[in-house]
Amino acid sequence: MAFLTGENYILRVRAVNAAGLSDYSSDSEAIEVKAAIAPPSAPYDITVLESVRDSMVIGWKQPKISGGVDIKGYYVNFREVVDGVPGQWHEANVKAISDRAYRILNLKENVLYQYQVAACNLAGVGTPSQPSKPFKCEEWTIAVPGPPHELTLTEVRSSSLVLLWKTPVYTGRTPVTGFYVDVKEADAPEENWRSVNEKPIPNTYIKVQNLNDGTRYVLRVRAENQAGVGKTSDVTDPVLAQTKPGTKEVVAEVDDFGVISLNFECDQLTPDSKFVWSKNYEPIEDDSSRVTIETKGGKTKVSFKDPSEEDLGIYSCVVTETDGISSSYTLDEDELKRLLQLSHDHKFPIIPLKSGLAVEILEKGQIRFWMQAEKLSASAKCNYVFNDKEVHHGDKYKMNLDSKTGIVEMIMDTLEDEDEGTFTFQLQDGRATNQSSLVLIGEVFEKLQREARFQRHEWIRKQGPHFVEYLAWEVTPECNVLLKSKVANMKKETTITWYKDGMEIMEDEKHDFKDGVCTLLITEITRKDAGIYELILKDDRGKDKSILKLIDSAFDDLMSAVCKQIADSATQVKIQSNEEGIRLYSFVNYFVDDLKLSWVHNDGKIKYTDRVKSGVTGEMMWLQINEPTPNDKGKYVLEMFDGKATHTRDVDLSGQAFDEAYAEFQRLKQAAIAERSE
Repeated sequence: MAFLTGENYILRVRAVNAAGLSDYSSDSEAIEVKAAIAPPSAPYDITVLESVRDSMVIGWKQPKISGGVDIKGYYVNFREVVDGVPGQWHEANVKAISDRAYRILNLKENVLYQYQVAACNLAGVGTPSQPSKPFKCEEWTIAVPGPPHELTLTEVRSSSLVLLWKTPVYTGRTPVTGFYVDVKEADAPEENWRSVNEKPIPNTYIKVQNLNDGTRYVLRVRAENQAGVGKTSDVTDPVLAQTKPGTKEVVAEVDDFGVISLNFECDQLTPDSKFVWSKNYEPIEDDSSRVTIETKGGKTKVSFKDPSEEDLGIYSCVVTETDGISSSYTLDEDELKRLLQLSHDHKFPIIPLKSGLAVEILEKGQIRFWMQAEKLSASAKCNYVFNDKEVHHGDKYKMNLDSKTGIVEMIMDTLEDEDEGTFTFQLQDGRATNQSSLVLIGEVFEKLQREARFQRHEWIRKQGPHFVEYLAWEVTPECNVLLKSKVANMKKETTITWYKDGMEIMEDEKHDFKDGVCTLLITEITRKDAGIYELILKDDRGKDKSILKLIDSAFDDLMSAVCKQIADSATQVKIQSNEEGIRLYSFVNYFVDDLKLSWVHNDGKIKYTDRVKSGVTGEMMWLQINEPTPNDKGKYVLEMFDGKATHTRDVDLSGQAFDEAYAEFQRLKQAAIAERSE
C-alpha cells in the first residue's frame, strides 16, 4: 500500500490459517512517514581554480539532484595521466568536505591529472562525476586573478535574480579589488555577453535586474586586481527568469511593543527544509549580538535587539530542500528611520486627533474648551489641567468625554480674571496617550473674556424685546430721511418710544412699526434736525435701546447723502425765454442749502452780474441771462456739489436752440413793451 509523506499512521496485525482470521493485535504507536531519500546525483563541471608546482585547487558544481535531503559533503579522487593513459584512482580526502573547492597536495610538477567528485547525504555516497579533462600541475605565473567559483543563483524573479560567488583561490600578483558580472540569454551566441556592471564591485554578490520574463539566462564572473581582469568563472546553468506562483517576500513588521522584525514564510517546506538567514549574503550566526532568529512551522523571523546603523544591509532568507525558495529585504538608512519611527509609535502609541484643543463661546456666554480624537474606546479617560494643576468636575467646571464621537469638552459658565493661563487636556486610552494645550494669556485672554461677557449680555438682552439691527438711516427716493431698525421678540404690550436729545418725540403719522421694522421719517431735513436719536423697546420681560448720533461729522455724512439723492433727482437743464432774456433751469424733488450750486459756460465758471444771475426758487435751480448776445452762445453745465462729489446736468445753447430762444425773447420783450404803452 502507498503511504503519504509527512502523515502519521497506526498499524495493527492479525494472523490467518485454514480456520480463518485471528483477532487484531493491539495498535502500534503513531508512526510518521518520512520522505524517501536517495544518494545525490553526480557533481559536474570540474575546473581548476589554482595551480602551483605541487598542488592544485579544483572546483565543481553541486549535483542537480540532492536525493531529498541536504548534501553533507564531497569526496575527491585523482589520478595521473601518462602518455594519454590514466592510472589508478587515489582518494584526495578521507573525510567529506563541505565546500565545493578543494586543494590536492603532493602532486608532481608538469604531470597531467584527472579528477572526479562524489557527493554524499544521509542515504550515502552518490555516483562519482565523470572524470575531468586532464589538467597539468604547474606554477601559475599570470599577474591577473584566477576564476571566481561556486556561483549560486537565488531570489529568481520575472525581472531579476541574485548571483553569489566566491573569490578566486588564485588572486594573482596583487589582491583582488573587484568583480565584473556578465549575462546573456542562454541560447545567444558568445558575442552577446554583456556586462551587468560598468565599474567593478567589491561585493561577492549582485542583483541583476531588467531581465525579460520567461527568458533563460546564463551568467559568469570575472575578478580584477591591479594587473587587470582575470580568468572567467564557469558559466552558470541556464536559469528561467520567472516568478513562480505563490512566491512570498520578506516583509518588515513592528509589533505592539515596538520590536522590529523581518518576516518570511514558506508553505512548500519538506520535512528536512531549513530557513537560512544571511546579512549581505553571509550567514547570520545563532549567537549574533545584533539579532535573534525565531522559526516556527513555516514561518521565520529576524528580530533586531537594538536597531542602529550597524544593522544596515541586505537580509536574505533561503529555504533549503525546496526549489530555490528565497527572498531578501534591503534595510537602508531611510527604511531604518521609518521603522524606528514606527517602533517609537508602537512603544509609545499616540491617540490621533482630528483637532487640537480649541475654545469657543456658547450662546449664553459660556466658555467651551474642546478637542476631538480620531477614535476612542469606552475605557478612554481624560485629565483636565489648568496651570499644571488638575481640575475636576464641579460647580466651576463641567467635563464630558464622548467615546463614540471622540469629542472631549469642558465648559465654564464665566471666565474670571483668575482663569488666565494654560489649559491642557491629557488623553489616555489603554497604552495610547496624547495631549493638547491652549494658552490664554494677555490680549488673547482679555479679548476672549470681553467677547464672552458681551455674548452673555446679548443672550440676556434677547430674552425680551430686542433689536436685531440697531438704528441706522437711509435716504428715500423722495430725498427724505428714514431712521429704521429691525426688532424681534415683540408682543402687543411692548412699548416703542422715540427720543431726540432726551426729549420724547410725540407719535404722529411719521412713526411706524410693521413686519419687525421700526421707522421714523424725517421730511425736508435741515440742520435743525441734527441731534441724538434714541429708540426704546420695553415690556415686562425687559427693555432694549438703540442710539443713533446724528451730530457733527455723522450729520455731515447724512446731509451729503441727502444732497446726492437731490442731485440725482435733478432733471436735465431746459431752456425758457422770458421778456428779460433766456432762463436755463432744472427741477429737483427737494432742495437744501447744503447742496452747493455753480454754473459753467464753455468750461469757464460764470461770474454773476446784474445781467447774469442764478438762484433757487422752490425746487427750481435756474440761471437767468438778461439781454442775451451772441457771446452767450455755448454749452452750459449745472454743477451740484453734495459735500463729497460733484454731479452735473448740461444743455447746449447754440445754433438753432439759441436762435429760437433769442427770437422768443424778442417777441416777449416787444409784447411787454406794447402792453406797457397801452
